[in-house]
Amino acid sequence: MPRPAVLAWGLPMLILALPCLVGCGHATKAAPAEILLREGSRIRVPDLSPLRNTLQVATAQEQVVQTALSVPASVEADPAELVKILPPLSGRIVQLHVHLGDWVKQGQPLLTMESADLAQAYADLQKALAQYQQAKRTVDRVRELGRHDIASRREVDQAETDFASIESEWRRARAHILQLGANPEGTQASHLLTIRAPIAARVADLAAGTGGYWNDLNAPLMVLANLTHVWFTASVQEKDIAGIFMGQEVSAELASFPGETFRSKVAFVGEMLDPDTRTVKVRMVFDNAAHRLLPAMFATVTFQARPHKGILVPLAAVIQGQEGSKVFVEVAPWTFEAVAVKPGAQVGGQTEILEGLKTGQRFVAREGVILND
Repeated sequence: MPRPAVLAWGLPMLILALPCLVGCGHATKAAPAEILLREGSRIRVPDLSPLRNTLQVATAQEQVVQTALSVPASVEADPAELVKILPPLSGRIVQLHVHLGDWVKQGQPLLTMESADLAQAYADLQKALAQYQQAKRTVDRVRELGRHDIASRREVDQAETDFASIESEWRRARAHILQLGANPEGTQASHLLTIRAPIAARVADLAAGTGGYWNDLNAPLMVLANLTHVWFTASVQEKDIAGIFMGQEVSAELASFPGETFRSKVAFVGEMLDPDTRTVKVRMVFDNAAHRLLPAMFATVTFQARPHKGILVPLAAVIQGQEGSKVFVEVAPWTFEAVAVKPGAQVGGQTEILEGLKTGQRFVAREGVILND
């Protein structure tokens, strides 16, 4: 009889314990927090969304912007300080007064040539001079006779005409001697011509040698170059030329001198556009007192544009899509909307926004691509 009493008491307890037995070892699962909510064209980040710890929101501020343009360039000698010494006539080099690499002063002798052509030029000058002197005596005598009515007017006119013709020939022969670089008054060693330096410069190239005969008047005997200052010549694309101006600050870097920066200003902006490359030549003068910069070296020059006010945002803030560039702007606390923008030049790790973003607006500076997915 006691057994039924035990069963009667245990059944209610078993029923009460059943929920515990069923739920033991299984934790209750909470509903996951929503990451973001799309409400039409807007995107809202809920309070418990982990994106609130990921997205970086910043305020657009106007600041001074100075963009830069980098283009390839090459080093060139200043044409005004680069002279090819060409022989004015053929002849033999009897003495070389300089050597390769020498620094010469203006007017300093470079070499002496022996030339039959020079001797002939002097002979022509002497002949013309003798004829000139004879014609001068003749015209003076005829004029004197004319004043005493001994010579007719026609004879005086003829004597003056002959004198003018002979004088012209004498002056031509004299000018020819001067053009050759010789002294028209010289009579000693009329077959020797000394070529002198037209500028103060260094002998950059030397092709002549003592004893050599030179008959090619288009082949330079030597090249004089003053490389104290050199030109950096850059070819700027047509689309970028509007940002180039006289006096613009320029920096240059060369592979020959890694880590070193050379600075100058724009000295010349070409006025002709190359129809083939669609570029304009821009030249800058760089100091080269140490003669480290050599013609034909390659360089990269960077033009600094005029400073202006603008809005800069991190590159990651601008999202590229099929419809163009856009930035996510905060229209309400943690509520964003995509706004089309017009990006400009890049400045370091930032880009200038020309249109679409206003000063004071808050925007997603980083990880905005998550909102675009």
